[in-house]
Amino acid sequence: MKEKEALSGPKHAPGAAQTGPFARLWGFAAPHKGCYALSVALAIIGVACGFAPYVATAAMATALLGGVRDFAVYLGWCAVAAVGQVAKAWLMGRSTVVSHRATFAVLSEVRRALARKLDRMPLGYVLETPSGKLKAPFVERTEQLEVPLAHVVPEVSANVIVPLAIIAVEFAIDWRMALVSLVTIPVGLGCYAIEMRDYAEKYGRVVAAKAHMGATIVEYISGIEVIKAFCQGAASYKKFTDSVKANSSLMIDWSRTTLPWTAIMMSVWPAVLIGVLPVGCLLVIDGSLTVPSFITVAVLSLGIMGPLFAAIMFTDDIAKIATIMNEIGEVLEQPEMNRPD
Repeated sequence: MKEKEALSGPKHAPGAAQTGPFARLWGFAAPHKGCYALSVALAIIGVACGFAPYVATAAMATALLGGVRDFAVYLGWCAVAAVGQVAKAWLMGRSTVVSHRATFAVLSEVRRALARKLDRMPLGYVLETPSGKLKAPFVERTEQLEVPLAHVVPEVSANVIVPLAIIAVEFAIDWRMALVSLVTIPVGLGCYAIEMRDYAEKYGRVVAAKAHMGATIVEYISGIEVIKAFCQGAASYKKFTDSVKANSSLMIDWSRTTLPWTAIMMSVWPAVLIGVLPVGCLLVIDGSLTVPSFITVAVLSLGIMGPLFAAIMFTDDIAKIATIMNEIGEVLEQPEMNRPD
């Protein structure tokens, strides 16, 4: 009798106290921090090499305006640009390989932790939980961690650090031109902030709708024989189609509210020359800015926005981490069976 009670009585898992989503994810990723550090370093060097064509362009334009007629000078800068692009491609590729190896190991550990947890949970929970909902943390949710871990960690770091260094160089050349080159950033960030309002709540509803749709689809397909036998095809199919329509309507409504701001952001953000060219021309005419400095800042400003924009675009994936890890944590924090010693 005692053995039966021990087997049926639930208990909370060791360490079942709630853990923050990022702390929980770090717990899985920490053993691979060396690989992620190497990936970040390679990505930073790669993004820095990507600025070689901009530096070469500015140098060649300055030399041309200075009356340099030696073709070898221009050929040398072309070689610098080409080597920079090749180095960027190779380094970013190696960074991605390293980060993916670490990430797939992390995903494997997450799935193993879920599987071990499932083995210790009461059978009643497994039977009462729809198979689609039970599958989601193992498959879809864990798979969605691939982008934040394999791409966000190295690429966001590199796409923020290197442009900040270039901006520092611009300030060293001329602080007025550096400030003008950044005027489109607040506008872009403002649009993005509006776009991301209530993101956690909206994404949570999307995840819930997808989970419900997945569970409904799995149940419909798994029980098709019983449904046909008892002539419940119409009712079951309606439940299936309603879940699909609810999911699609939610996504369409969300996109309808965000796309206008996305369009404005993508139009304004890269348009740095709107301010750089007129202000630079005025400063050159005024005599307070040299032509080489004007050209250098103008060319470098064109290369800053691409990496920064790429980094901003990953904030969507960063915001998903909390929802994903909370859903995984919901399973990991379920009570466990009391097992006899």
